Amino acid sequence: MPAGEPLRRSELLSLTALAAATLALRVAFVFRQPFNSDEPQHLHVAWGWSRGLIQYRDLFDNHTPIFHMLSAPLVAVVGERPEILSIMRLAMIPLYLATLWGAFALATALFDRRTGLWATALLAIHPTFFRESLEYRADDLWMTFWVLALLALVGGDWSGRRAFSGGLLLGACLGTSLKTTLLLGSLGAAALLVPFVAGVSWRAQAPWGTAESDPAPRRVASSLPALLGGMAIVPSGIVLLFTSLGAFAPFLHGTVLHNLLPGLGRWSRPGRGFLVLPALLVVLAAVSALVRLAPPAVDRRRLALIALTAGIYLAALQILWPLFTRQDLLPFLPLLFVALAGLLQIVRRRPALGFTPLLAAAALEIGLLVKGAPPRRAGPAPETRLLEEVLRLTDPRDEILDAKGEAVFRRRPIYEVMESITQARLQRGDLKEEIPEAMIERGVFVATTDVGRFPERTRLFLEENFLPVGRLRVAGRFLPPGSGDPGGAIVFEVVIPARYAIVAADGAVAGRLDGAPYGGPIVLSAGRHLFVPAAATGRLALIWAQAIERGFSPFTTGDRLS
Repeated sequence: MPAGEPLRRSELLSLTALAAATLALRVAFVFRQPFNSDEPQHLHVAWGWSRGLIQYRDLFDNHTPIFHMLSAPLVAVVGERPEILSIMRLAMIPLYLATLWGAFALATALFDRRTGLWATALLAIHPTFFRESLEYRADDLWMTFWVLALLALVGGDWSGRRAFSGGLLLGACLGTSLKTTLLLGSLGAAALLVPFVAGVSWRAQAPWGTAESDPAPRRVASSLPALLGGMAIVPSGIVLLFTSLGAFAPFLHGTVLHNLLPGLGRWSRPGRGFLVLPALLVVLAAVSALVRLAPPAVDRRRLALIALTAGIYLAALQILWPLFTRQDLLPFLPLLFVALAGLLQIVRRRPALGFTPLLAAAALEIGLLVKGAPPRRAGPAPETRLLEEVLRLTDPRDEILDAKGEAVFRRRPIYEVMESITQARLQRGDLKEEIPEAMIERGVFVATTDVGRFPERTRLFLEENFLPVGRLRVAGRFLPPGSGDPGGAIVFEVVIPARYAIVAADGAVAGRLDGAPYGGPIVLSAGRHLFVPAAATGRLALIWAQAIERGFSPFTTGDRLS
């Protein structure tokens, strides 16, 4: 498709202003948008690679590994810093820009440069695309590989080299997320349905408008080995890598077996499968109408392929995929805006309207973005403060119990993370709930304060045997009310053997512990102990001594002992 007439000055200024506003909002949201729980989970795995740990074998994960492996060098360079999550969010900006460029190139190849610019500008500020691509997650790299793969396949004249390049990028997609299987199925189904909606058969023209005389099916078939060969390279390399590391079984479990849970989410309602045919008919009707509205110079087969792939993927995601999350829309939205670029072109070319409706749409998107998830003053501060406390309270050898890797820089005493599939398996009894036993056996004295994702038994264990100090919990407990009376014996239980201190709100206390003088931190075994304070004090607490020595207290609302 030719570049089309040059941009008018007013359009260029409008697009420049939109780009500047989008970039400013991007930076604001990076440092003001609260973190999603998936972000530290991904970062914990990347941190593991940077420390010589093996994904799946040493750290649980249920994603394919390309994103974490590529992140590890940057994590190693940044080091163990509390603000690392914000830094890793900044590292997602190149993926965001690469995806926008891919969408622009696709829209330009189908229509013209001006249409491509407007489609990309509206995609860039779309609230869901903007927010989800902002986060540090594997889905960012996944969407980038996907859009670039489609650009490689349909962005120019068909050839074996183009088929190989597209296949290589599709394989990289698969190495980043197994949700690529849904994308591949949608792309395959779309290719079969193109003749029914494009108004022209595959045989009528050579692939993608080339001058070759061979029928399209024959030329496509001749390039299939290149496509499949390219697609196999990255997945085969991943399998060989984990096999050589002696971790193929954990890799298979984490990426495939763990995720295949019958009855999970929408899979518990098999009747939803009957919605597939009506949804497909709706997609076919919508794409047929879109193709009919397209300008005559547009290659209808390419437009139909893009639009059908987007529509089929969305329908399958909503009907067949067990768990839906907003980030699953990331590979869909660029295709949607590319497919709708023709409508944008029609609007833009009406002299009475100009590009005013497009500016209005962009303003609406910005309004919805800011209203739906306004940048907050606290923003990522809670997670940053958590990591500050992790680094201040613990040593590298210490383990921390968290739900999904929020502590990032420390190993966990349990293998599984408390994501939705793990929680479902625990509820069904597929996994044994032995978290308290693991903490006792491994001598874990620190946990995060957020216990909502854990099973009830673990929540009770943490609430009874750990004290909140800032955004962490440490081993210990408050002693019975009124236990500060002189001469009054206090009986308490120790569950995890460790070095403990008995403290009051104003500092250390003295007395007799198990019949011997007590004047400071001491190693206590598991079981019952008896303490007799030497003088009247306020409420007392038994606490892991390292917390007190490093400035933490269960008596303060802040992090540190004043």
